[in-house]
Amino acid sequence: MGHVYVKATFYNPIDYAEYAQGKRRSEDVRKVELEALVDAGATFPSLPIDKVEEIGLPIVGEGEAEVATGRERVRLALVVVQVEDRTAGSYVMVRPKGAAPLMGVVALEQMGFRVDPMTGKLVKGLPLMLICAQGPEPPTRSRRCEAACT
Repeated sequence: MGHVYVKATFYNPIDYAEYAQGKRRSEDVRKVELEALVDAGATFPSLPIDKVEEIGLPIVGEGEAEVATGRERVRLALVVVQVEDRTAGSYVMVRPKGAAPLMGVVALEQMGFRVDPMTGKLVKGLPLMLICAQGPEPPTRSRRCEAACT
């Protein structure tokens, strides 16, 4: 199986939320369109620092992560990512300038994509959903949850 790339659009999440609320025009939402390598071993997407800065992604923390070169401290930012007609909010790992953009499994699963191991291509399915608690008497259930659990 060869490398799988996906055309992805990464949006500033604050701009995107303002657009969704009708407070900002779509052309004013900061974004970058990239070919990202699908990495089934990566939890989160990753972007090089120059792209993170270009669209003004908010840095929300840092922590130790396993990367291709071993363990290192990385910064995490928030992003909204779109592949085809599907969108997800996710953390994104901030990598050095020139690093290849990666698409991790969390964002892909949130959007309902998976990699077919036979073809190496992305396949659309149902988006990842929270599973409702199953038990004799759950404390409360919303109508949406009730419908999903029956």
